[in-house]
Amino acid sequence: MKRKVLFAFVSLMLLFAFVFVLTSCGPTDNKYTITIDNQAEGVTISGITSGNQYDFDSQIALTATNIPSGYTIKWTRSDDVVYYGENYTFKVPACNITISTTTYKPYTKEGNKIYFGTYPQTKVTATTENGLLSITFDSSTWTSYRYYISSSQSDFMYYKDVDIDNNGTYDYRGVYFTQYRPYNYSYSSSTENTDQDDNGYSTNTIYWFSYDPIEWDILIDFSGKALIITNLLLDSQDYYTNSSYEPFSHNGGTGYANNYELSNIRKWLNDNFYNTAFNELQKSFIETTTVDNSAASTGKSSNSYACNNTNDKMFLLSYTEATTYYSSSSARMAKGTDYAKCQGLYVSKASSSLGNSYWWMRSPLSNSAESAYYSEVDGRIYGRYVYSTNYGVRPACWINLKEF
Repeated sequence: MKRKVLFAFVSLMLLFAFVFVLTSCGPTDNKYTITIDNQAEGVTISGITSGNQYDFDSQIALTATNIPSGYTIKWTRSDDVVYYGENYTFKVPACNITISTTTYKPYTKEGNKIYFGTYPQTKVTATTENGLLSITFDSSTWTSYRYYISSSQSDFMYYKDVDIDNNGTYDYRGVYFTQYRPYNYSYSSSTENTDQDDNGYSTNTIYWFSYDPIEWDILIDFSGKALIITNLLLDSQDYYTNSSYEPFSHNGGTGYANNYELSNIRKWLNDNFYNTAFNELQKSFIETTTVDNSAASTGKSSNSYACNNTNDKMFLLSYTEATTYYSSSSARMAKGTDYAKCQGLYVSKASSSLGNSYWWMRSPLSNSAESAYYSEVDGRIYGRYVYSTNYGVRPACWINLKEF
């Protein structure tokens, strides 16, 4: 018994030692070299002498000057730490590091457009040059979307984000699926129940999409802030995966399937999309908005399916906003990205609306517990079952147009 206890103790100590080696570059009583690789043209970096050694855990304060107007500095460390700002303060880690500095623009405003954040959008071909040709599908290293087939979540569709140049930002997203995603969460998987095959995507094939700057349309611009909405439909997601006519418990509360406060789409916008599309600096530009979910926002004097107001970074337009900020139905027409089409977005084949797609609004209908408003391919507004997965997502937010 004593031998077993001793063996277990020794094994545990070896494990702790192994973990320490993995998480520490070297002894904590040493000096380490800090090298500055300044790639920001015209910018001066001060605070230390590049290539000198500094005591572990001592504080380093770096300052960038002569930064071009509208830009900040991106500090990228060789130990995968990334920081944005004109001043960067940190403690010396237990290893030698190189800090690369580049100019960075959080957003670009061009007329009535803003380019802000990135998201997988354009389909690209895997080649040796872009480094994607050697990447194969492996369910243990790819992330499952956990989409629905026949009302149950399944592991059949996966994605993988890739940072080819190791600069701390993703360059490409790979998508792979073994079964087709149904356009109704309760349907079985088949070519008849999906739009993926109509959009040119097949099972058991890796598709790659580049992370591109997101183009936003400015709906309102005043007092240094702007209400913006994506020009393209960036994804294809359900509003909520349930067809119940009665209130039920979901996402932290009890309500109907078309309750926006409890919806999957609201959760997706403020978690999945928000954290994928923006870095920490860009997030600081996005306002927290009290989103109006009252009956009036649904275009009705009363609506038993209207929910509480919410405090969100990202949101969908309401019925009232979509009819106020767009002067006509044609102005509401929108097309989806390649990535959204791979997700199963419906794409019109009609000559009068060729290439256009549906997109969700946040407002519930007043006469159906399982329906919410959406924009048709011709821009007119109708209601649709919330459990449809082939409707596009067009995120909106308030952005602070501050300058550095």
